[in-house]
Formats: sequence, structure tokens, C-alpha cells
Amino acid sequence: MRLPLAAALALAALPASGEPAVEAVRRGDLEVRVKVTGTVVPADVFRLKSTIDGRIETVLTSSYSWRGADQTLAFMAHKELAAILDARGTQDKDILEDRWQRVYRPTPIRCPSTCFVLKVFAKAKTWVKPQTVMFEAARSLQLVARVRPEDSHWVRDGQPLTFWAVKDPSKKFSGRVARFVLDVQGQKVDPGGTFTLELSPDRYFDPGTEWEGIVAAETKKNVLFVPTASLLSYKGNSYLPVRVSTGITTAEFTQINAGAEEKRPVLVLDEADLKGAARHKQEPDRPALERRARELQGRALPDDEDEPRSRRRQPEDGDFGEDPYAD
Repeated sequence: MRLPLAAALALAALPASGEPAVEAVRRGDLEVRVKVTGTVVPADVFRLKSTIDGRIETVLTSSYSWRGADQTLAFMAHKELAAILDARGTQDKDILEDRWQRVYRPTPIRCPSTCFVLKVFAKAKTWVKPQTVMFEAARSLQLVARVRPEDSHWVRDGQPLTFWAVKDPSKKFSGRVARFVLDVQGQKVDPGGTFTLELSPDRYFDPGTEWEGIVAAETKKNVLFVPTASLLSYKGNSYLPVRVSTGITTAEFTQINAGAEEKRPVLVLDEADLKGAARHKQEPDRPALERRARELQGRALPDDEDEPRSRRRQPEDGDFGEDPYAD
């Protein structure tokens, strides 16, 4: 590539199809919208274990569900209560929560705080020993986001985030960026970033769900902007191929009538970089040739040629003039 002192090349941005696309420079509000992706992970995973030697009487929850600290996951009965229940042959769950609970106090299994149940190992009417694992749960679910290195400088805590599951983009949730950190930066590596968002029972995806979203990072008011794909980069500078009005064209230079001002740097691409676009070049100017032809036709004719043929001197009879081949 080379940069001449004066030249202009009008190139449109070229999409993947190879067909040139013509866009216009626009003025308005330019929104910086950062696309992020990630997965949902459980945080602070713990296990609930049996505290007594007894029997699981009933299980009141299932995997992948939220439970509050006041909500029972299961009831356990020690051996004496289990024997009484068997003797009466009742299957009424209310007994555990009412009369028999007051008398024998069956053991409720609950999370210490609101939790997300990941796995249910407990089964009704199963005898268990102390320290038997009954449930696996997480204190919270987190939306873990990955931010690309080229976008990391835009992202800040508190910025609005809209996100959705990749498999169900119609259902969208909103939140705000929290706990954003940059990756460890190496000497030759630009760092990406991550942030986490706490999910809640009314706004969550199951663990392992792949999601994507948009961070509204910044808005520039009343600015000029063009499609990013229309810009060309060369030696740290950016160039915008713009439409210009041209005058005469020689093999080396072309007159610019409008669209660029004096001393504006311009970029001249090599043939390999044109990507199918046509380079402006000197070609026969048909209108100019036609004008030139008319000019030539209108030029003054030789002396006697511009006299009417009827007024030209005719040779007299027998007088054919001097012999043109005479010495």
C-alpha cells in the first residue's frame, strides 16, 4: 500500500457476499451495546444429611427447584414414630404436620436459607443412618458472563444488562453488571473480563444453561457515525471510503470537484486488497469525444471549399487547365 499526496479512491464497504454496499454517514445517538455470553452455575453448593437414625416419611420437593428457609424438603421419623405410623396404617401426610408432629416431633429437613435444590437423593419410606446425604443444594445461582478483550474497556459495574437463554431468546430478563473483573493480563495478551449476576426464584435459568445478553455500556449523543465495516485501517490510522465528484482523470491523478478537501489524507489500496471493487482509472470520455468531433466538423474549410458549389469557377469548354503532370 502507498499514500500519494493527492488522489481519491471511492470504495464502498464490502460484505461477505462480495457485493458492495452503500451506506450513509449519519448523525444521531450512538449506543455502545456490548454482547456478552456465558453459563449459569450454582454457587456455594452444600449437602443436607440425615441427623438421626430413622426413616424418610415423605419428600416434598424435586430437583431444580427453589425452596425457602421455612419450607420443608422432607420429613423424617425416628424408629418409634415410624413403628406407630406403621401400626395405624395411615398415609395421611397431615398427621406428620399436626397431631403426630406435636407428640413425636418428626424431623423436618430444611435449607438454612433460601436455596436451589440440585439433587434429591431421599426416597420416601427409606431407612437411613445418620450422616446419610439426602439433598444437594446451592445457596444461589449465578449468571457468569464472559466479555471479549475488545469490549472489556466498556464494561462497568452497575450497567444495565438484558439477557436470555440461547435456546429461548423470546424470554428476556434484566439486571445490572456486578463484580466485573479483568482477566490476568500477560505481556502480550489483551485481557478479557468476567462478571457475575445473582439470580433469584423469579429470575433464573437452570444450572448449565447457555445464555447471551447485551450490556448497555454508553451512549454518545448527537454524533456522526458510519458502519464499522466501512472503515479501513492502515498503520494505525483509519480511513473512510467516501463518494466524491470527479473532474478530469489522467493516468496518474484525478481532479476532485467535491467530497474531499485539500490536504485530506487518502488511502490507495493494492490490487489484492480491492476485493472485487473497480479502481477509478482513465478511460475514453465518450461525451467529450463527441463534443470534440462536433468541434472538428465545425472548423473553417479551405478557401474555395467554403464557397457554394454553384459559385465555384468552372473550366471553359476545351480548357481543362494546366496538365497536373506537366513538368
